[in-house]
Formats: sequence, C-alpha cells, structure tokens
Amino acid sequence: MKVLVTGATGFVAGKLVPHLARAGHFVIAAGHDPSRIVAATGAEPLHWDLLEPGLPTGVPDRLDAIVHLAQANVPFPDRAAEMFAVNVASTQRLLELARATGVRRVVFTSSGSIYGAGDRPWTESDRTEGAGYYAATKVAAERLVRGFGDIVPYSIFRLFAPYGPGQRGRLVPNLISRVSSGAPVTVASGLGPAYNPLHVSHVVDVLTQSLDAAGDQVLNLGGDEALTVRDMALTVGRVVGREPVIQKQAGAPDRFVGDVSQLRRAYRLPDRLVSFEDGVRAMISS
Repeated sequence: MKVLVTGATGFVAGKLVPHLARAGHFVIAAGHDPSRIVAATGAEPLHWDLLEPGLPTGVPDRLDAIVHLAQANVPFPDRAAEMFAVNVASTQRLLELARATGVRRVVFTSSGSIYGAGDRPWTESDRTEGAGYYAATKVAAERLVRGFGDIVPYSIFRLFAPYGPGQRGRLVPNLISRVSSGAPVTVASGLGPAYNPLHVSHVVDVLTQSLDAAGDQVLNLGGDEALTVRDMALTVGRVVGREPVIQKQAGAPDRFVGDVSQLRRAYRLPDRLVSFEDGVRAMISS
C-alpha cells in the first residue's frame, strides 16, 4: 500500500513509519520539521506544516491509506488557534485529500481524554464529554471523520496513555526521571489518577492491522492493566532500585481508563501484552 502518515516527527509515528516500511508498504512520512522526520528504507519524507492552509507540493496523486497521527496539545488559550488548526482543520483537509486520491481507509488517532474522568472503564458507546479545549478538538475531528464515512471508510482509535522507548515529556518518562532522581511524585490521596497504559509496540501493531480492516470502527486503544500513578511510580522504583518519594495531596484521584474488550475482539493481540514493568525496563535500557 501507499500510505501517508502525518505527525511523522512524533513518538508513535516514529515507530509506525519504519514498521510499515518493513512490512512492505510505501510510506510518505509527513511532518513539520524535516530534520526530525524518521528515516526508513521504503519511506519518503514530506515537509508539511499543518498550520499552513492547503496542501504541500509532493503529495501523490494516488494513495491507498492515510494514518492521521499529527496533533497539537499546546497551552490553552494562548495557542488555541494552533490546536484547532492542527487537530480539526487539518483533519478536514486530509479527508478531502483522501477523497481526491482514492484512499481506501483513513485511520485517525483520537484520545481517551474525550470521555473525561469516570468511576468505571469507558466503553465506546459512552458520551464524549471530557473537559477542556484539547478534548473538544478531538471530538470535533472524530465527527468530521465519521461524517465522511459514506465516502471513505475509517478506523478511529481513542488512545489511552501510549508509552515506550523514545518518548519524552509525557507521564511515564517523567515518572522515570522523578523516581530515578529522588524527586517527589505528588499525587491526589496518595494514589493519583488511574490509566490503562499501552506499550507503543502494540499501538503500532494495531494501527498496521487497521489498514486491512473492513467497515467503520471506533475503538478504545489501551492496555489491560489499570494503574494509578502511585502504582506506576512503585513499578519504576522496583526497576531502578530506588524507593519512590510519594507525596500525598488533597483531592480525589480520577480514573481515565478505557474498556478494550471491543479492541480485543476486532484485532489480533497477544493474550499477554507487554507488562508495564517490562515496558519501563525497556525504556530505561534503551
């Protein structure tokens, strides 16, 4: 397949692009910073700043699939316009491109944050009323993708805390840094929010499989383990051999956990996913 991947300078795309290329796909890796676009045999870099209107030169006339990973999760309200441009407006342009180039499937990565916090794992049929502008842009983009469903089949994945080697500035690498250095981890009620993190290798596997999916899909994409931030910090501590400093603060811990039973039915995944402890160990040794 000829596959356009947006967000090629990002964490997930940095793993997906070479994986797709190794699987025999021809990949156009589109990103805003050419120096950071992952290099892989079978992949062609494309400089594309999604803040700019229109399409860049070099977009092929024919494509088989688009995997839209690009996103902006930037400070609100100062950069709200940037968030809208990348998360929403660019999605519309890519859908038009999909129609014009004969794309057989659009794969869009949304976010589990669109549900908000809850006292049970969220299912795909739950209402999407997560607070904040970022969540609002993801809901809007999902609606656009679904609105094109009669023209281009789609797979929408609501990601829950993907992590793995090479990730920077997110929950898990920040925890590794704090625990390893002895810096305190401050969490509500001594527990902190709960997530079901998923190792990036499984994210890449599902996204790759989705290129051959049939029909339209909206699926949670997360792990089997529901872990609080305290749980994660203790796991990091076991791996690095240092007891984490947990500081308790007032407030009830939230849960941001997605039910992945539909994902399990729709995709081939190992019975035992990469455990959080094994995933952390791989991040530290990489």
